[in-house]
Amino acid sequence: MEQLYGAIKHTELQYGFEEFEPETPDWRKTLKTIRNGIHKIDTYLNYALDLIGGSDGLCQYKCSDGYKPVPRPGYKLSPPNGCGSPLFGFQFDFGIPAMTKCCNLHDRCYDKCGQEKHDCDERFQVCLETICRNVQMTLGLDQSVQACESAVTLLFDAVMHLGCKPYLDSQRASCICRYEEKTDL
Repeated sequence: MEQLYGAIKHTELQYGFEEFEPETPDWRKTLKTIRNGIHKIDTYLNYALDLIGGSDGLCQYKCSDGYKPVPRPGYKLSPPNGCGSPLFGFQFDFGIPAMTKCCNLHDRCYDKCGQEKHDCDERFQVCLETICRNVQMTLGLDQSVQACESAVTLLFDAVMHLGCKPYLDSQRASCICRYEEKTDL
């Protein structure tokens, strides 16, 4: 038996197999890695939910404790960014100052605690459509009106499909929930 063990040992050494003890895993490190991975997945899922319309698909800002959000004390409005989103890295510049004004009013609406996204978006659409009516009354050119309506459609569709995250971010910044007040003490 000892000869067999010696032959096996010789073969292991000859072919580069060494005896080694498996490393004992550091369970704390493993658990921390798993926890960090789950946290990253949770962060990505929350981001994706915000992009597609929030957890309920309706893009509504709600406090998790069920109470209505209230304006955050001392909150300073962010400067409006015109017709664009720093989140997505694009800026629409149609060369029509009135459109930029509509976009700035829309930004302000998102930034006011308690405003519903659909209300802000409706006001935005009315503001944009008014511009096209004014272009038609002023210039009377169908081509100008068509170009205006195309720009309005493009801009409004972008807001409808990509505006949830900016809306929710603005509401989180401008509002506070009761449970937050208690944890801030």
